[in-house]
Amino acid sequence: MDPRVVAANEDEVVVLWRQRGISFSGGRFETEVLGLYRVRDGKLARAQMFYFDTAAVAKFLAAANN
Repeated sequence: MDPRVVAANEDEVVVLWRQRGISFSGGRFETEVLGLYRVRDGKLARAQMFYFDTAAVAKFLAAANN
């Protein structure tokens, strides 16, 4: 997934990911994703993923289910 930390403070970390997937039929998908992570008491408290192209992600997942 090739993570790269782009910003951080004592409570949050922002990571840029290059996420890749392969469906059972061999279809491939690759996209950049931002992850926002909140840390509390040294533990992960919340994680959010922000896709730059949600329509492409949805299309890949729909095709992977067939």
